[in-house]
Amino acid sequence: MVESVLPKRPILESTAYQSAVHTATAISNKRSKTSSSRTATSVHKIHPLGIRPLGNLILCDNDAYFRSAKMRAKFLGYFAILPDELISLVLETLEARDLRKLGYSSRIFGAFASQDDLWKQLFTSRARPPQKWRGTWRRTYLEIDEANEARFQCEGFFSDTLYRPFFCASMNLTEYLQALRMSGSESTRIARLSHCPSKEEFETHWAFKPFILENHAWPKWTIQDLERDYGTLRFIQECVQWRLGVYIEYMQHNTDESPLYLFDREFGDKTELAAGYEVPDIFATDYFKVLESIRPDYRWLIIGPERSGSTFHKDPNATSAWNAVIEGEKYWVMFPPDVLPPGVFTSDDESEVTSPLSIAEWILGFHKAAMLTPGYVDGFCNAGEVLYVPSGWWHLVVNMTTTAAITQNFVPLPHVMSVLKFFHGKRDQISGFRRLRSQEDDENEMPEMDVLSIFIQRLRDSNNLPEGTIQKIDEWTKSLAESKWTRLADGKGSSFSFDFAEDSADEDS
Repeated sequence: MVESVLPKRPILESTAYQSAVHTATAISNKRSKTSSSRTATSVHKIHPLGIRPLGNLILCDNDAYFRSAKMRAKFLGYFAILPDELISLVLETLEARDLRKLGYSSRIFGAFASQDDLWKQLFTSRARPPQKWRGTWRRTYLEIDEANEARFQCEGFFSDTLYRPFFCASMNLTEYLQALRMSGSESTRIARLSHCPSKEEFETHWAFKPFILENHAWPKWTIQDLERDYGTLRFIQECVQWRLGVYIEYMQHNTDESPLYLFDREFGDKTELAAGYEVPDIFATDYFKVLESIRPDYRWLIIGPERSGSTFHKDPNATSAWNAVIEGEKYWVMFPPDVLPPGVFTSDDESEVTSPLSIAEWILGFHKAAMLTPGYVDGFCNAGEVLYVPSGWWHLVVNMTTTAAITQNFVPLPHVMSVLKFFHGKRDQISGFRRLRSQEDDENEMPEMDVLSIFIQRLRDSNNLPEGTIQKIDEWTKSLAESKWTRLADGKGSSFSFDFAEDSADEDS
């Protein structure tokens, strides 16, 4: 129960209080050597509960510092000795009922227990879509209106854990990026093409670098039109599926650091939108089409509010992509495959990617460093324009305004070999394929599918590959077989097989 973590004796005698005062005294003594009469400075953004960044304590006078320590000890009890990040992690283990009760125990616990990320986690775990969006995840979960929500202030409390999400959510990314548009270097801008290049020009010159195609005939519908025609239909928004009308309410009234993003792969089956556009000619040749029924999902309807988007990633299965903005504007940051963006960390094989939790956090912490990194390019893509993402390129995208777009992943001729090498060298990262089934297959014991061999065979059967590409594939598969034979002859293999798709990922391909 919640009561079990609260102190049983007067708070002024508690270990938490003594620890907090000891820390405050030590830091205060160090600080007083240089200044003993500083007052707290105003912060850039005013938190609705009056919470300030922890760093502001450095500029506080000693009285304010001690008041903060006493406040922490008084209102957090034994929890005061824990770092704020750990307190939040503990609260993640609570059910809604206990989290709500704990929030009523004190103002500071109220601030911790009202973190919207906690309620978002509770809401998505129960998998029940809301009938109405009420402005925050907590209010929506508890089905209370803003007027009926308890109000309190935490003036004098300092916490980066509580302040940072608010600051990132309230940061005016659009204003910052608009200023960047005016001052940025043209040498690092994504190329813009006023006319669609020919297929030959695309394959020889543009297939390996991003560009924005400025003019293409796209449908003229708006998000408002979608709400009118499909407002009662459910669409996929990351980890939930809400009616479009409810999601549009969410877009208009949310305070999330990373707003929920509609990214629906089934829009072509439940709407007529897919029939309303044509793929640009230069992107029409798609060699993943030979996979037919086992092909991974490849097209999506994307809708999101300002500040929403995607943190740094590479598109799956070494595919390329095009992204067409129907309404609004997107800002893109991109790096070549061999340049790791600042602030992004990966395992050696890139199977695990670690980066800041939100786009705003990355822009605040790493954008300036990124602009000085060789390979960096960025650009703004407006309604009616299409951005091309080559295979393997890192990219981050943020919506400057409420935005709608359509995107498709595909495999153009110049990247066929890139996909084959990905299937061979990164088998554990292959994703999205629908398995082949036969009448003899046991649904509970489906065999692993040899995607590489299937793709090569279907490419051959299609008779659509140029002779030069077929020759490259033959030479590459032969080199894999020879490499395996050499290893077996040297005693490094455990069994005899020419099935290169079963090879490990340590080959130089």
